[in-house]
Amino acid sequence: MEKTEHYLLEEIEKLRKKNEELHELLRTDKESMGAIKSGKIDAWVVAEATDLKVYTEKTSDKIYRILIEEMHEGAVTLNEDGIILYANSFFARLIDLPLQKVIGTNFKTYIDGSSVGSFNTLFKLGWQGNSQNEVSLLAKEGKIVPVLMAFNVLFIEGIPVLSIIVTDLTIHTKSRMELKRKTTQLQLKNVELENINKDLNMLTYISSHDLQEPLRKIQGFMSLILSDADNTLSEASEGYFQRAQAAAKRMQALIADLLTYSRAKNLDRKFEKVKLNLIVDEVKKDFEERIHEKKATIETGDLGEATIIQFQFRQLISNLIGNSLKFSKPLIALRIQIKNEIATGDKLNNTKLSPTATYSHIIYSDNGIGFDQQYGERIFEIFQRLHSHKEYEGTGMGLAICKRIVENHNGIITASGELGVGARFDIYIPNL
Repeated sequence: MEKTEHYLLEEIEKLRKKNEELHELLRTDKESMGAIKSGKIDAWVVAEATDLKVYTEKTSDKIYRILIEEMHEGAVTLNEDGIILYANSFFARLIDLPLQKVIGTNFKTYIDGSSVGSFNTLFKLGWQGNSQNEVSLLAKEGKIVPVLMAFNVLFIEGIPVLSIIVTDLTIHTKSRMELKRKTTQLQLKNVELENINKDLNMLTYISSHDLQEPLRKIQGFMSLILSDADNTLSEASEGYFQRAQAAAKRMQALIADLLTYSRAKNLDRKFEKVKLNLIVDEVKKDFEERIHEKKATIETGDLGEATIIQFQFRQLISNLIGNSLKFSKPLIALRIQIKNEIATGDKLNNTKLSPTATYSHIIYSDNGIGFDQQYGERIFEIFQRLHSHKEYEGTGMGLAICKRIVENHNGIITASGELGVGARFDIYIPNL
């Protein structure tokens, strides 16, 4: 009995030592494999029955191996039966399996059922030359990974193998889905905008027809009442009617200006090269009586040509001249000057201009009542007025319309002024 126990103890000790030796060998092999993968060794020795064999790496092979291991794409090598001879760590992570469990398995194991046909075709074509296509990998726990596979034939010691570069398309797929979602949202927004435009067009029609007509009738009836020879209105009542008539007139002007402001943005933009003097001459004819009344002079010289939307630019000049006539000083003849110079942005005093682009710089100035420079930006805002209705007529939209027209020309307009001295407007239009 004692001999049996002693024998068992010896055998257990032998097994323990053998286990330690195997663990040490396994640890050494793991270190060697790690060193090989990381490129820390360039040679290794294998002991055979009769001698030692030394295996070395060429430097280019070492660099290539490190590149394959560190790249952010899967790299796989297959034999003619589709068995994985080599795979890098990225591919193993892609299918969520340890690398040691991937080597030696059939690559088709990791192809999703929906892509088996595509992969078989790619595999066949890959042996004939370069080929690539999108397929789906089947990762651990049934996870589907969309990838792009590129096939190429390599020769290792004269033996052909099939090399595959596997690109993860998960991020690309998410981007495409996000783009599709954004496109759908944009299409819905476009439909919504089209509906809004239809509503605005209807509102424009109502404003230009249905609202204008009642205002014209109100003004007509007011005029009849006030001009009635047998008018028995008291002085106060007559004053009320006059104020109501003036309010209706302002409302009519406001509707007209709103329509002009809206159309200045929505109408088609047809650019053409036009002589600016012709536009100024047309506007002068429109204001002929008021120019004579104010004893105004408009000095232009040769303004040259500019590429503009003609009918909009005519509105711009009309608004500026109308403004000058309205805000001229009493007892002093109004003088308006309009100049035009062609220059590159770096030669003009405006940092918002492109230094290399060429502009038509139109300078408009007058000697009217002017304005405080602190309002230089505000005067272009819609409905902004620096004076009361009692002092000067108007809706406060003339310069807002001017700004919109200049912006339609991809240009810039600025205003400068001094109370009691006059106003100046600098207009910069790209010289197309």
